[in-house]
Amino acid sequence: MGDNDIPAEEAIAPPTKVSARRIGLIGDDHNAVADGSTLPAEVLEAFAGVDLIIHLGHMGVREQLGRGVLDRLGAIAPVLAIRDYTANEAGEMFVTPADGDRVAGLTRVIDADGTRIGAVHNLSQPPGPAITTPPGGLPELAGVDVAKTVGEKFGGPVDVVAFGSSHRPAVAFAGGVIFVNPGSPTYGKGPGRIPGQTPLGTVGILDLDGKAATFEIIELACLRDAAAKEHAPA
Repeated sequence: MGDNDIPAEEAIAPPTKVSARRIGLIGDDHNAVADGSTLPAEVLEAFAGVDLIIHLGHMGVREQLGRGVLDRLGAIAPVLAIRDYTANEAGEMFVTPADGDRVAGLTRVIDADGTRIGAVHNLSQPPGPAITTPPGGLPELAGVDVAKTVGEKFGGPVDVVAFGSSHRPAVAFAGGVIFVNPGSPTYGKGPGRIPGQTPLGTVGILDLDGKAATFEIIELACLRDAAAKEHAPA
């Protein structure tokens, strides 16, 4: 598995410029149906009012790409996504296909009014140097030349690295770069997870003001519980 699995110019997509201050981040929803209809409604509620949504990969299961989830999200705001490595029924790895500018690159840079966001599904996979990310969710950055490493991974400098794969929400700061992971809305891992159950998970909101970036993790179960309480009989 390496950069040569797809042409070099496709591995790192050209930068995309957008105007956006409030950005929804989602990854690893693993929809098993093509139209993405199993995406929890709470995700759409969480993203109400965002200017852009970035999907960080694994929107389907194996050969079922689940790209319909992008159409559902697109009813809320414009959507940009990345390609990813996944396994077919035989366990063989393949790179999911592009879809114009909407789904492009194993890594890509999204320039949101001057803030450069590097999007990738799995930090430990190509292109560029591997950044080890244990199951706990935080990348191992001690001793890493962050600027050089992310520059090679994304084809240039970035201010924010948005990644997925671990299914655990996370945020870290190193070398002047913020690393954020929104977790998974459907197959979240971490405290409170009960084996054999698929509880509501998390998405993220990245707020930019041109000078600073803040990241909020949204617990979808909290939105569900708040809605249930609002509609409960008095």
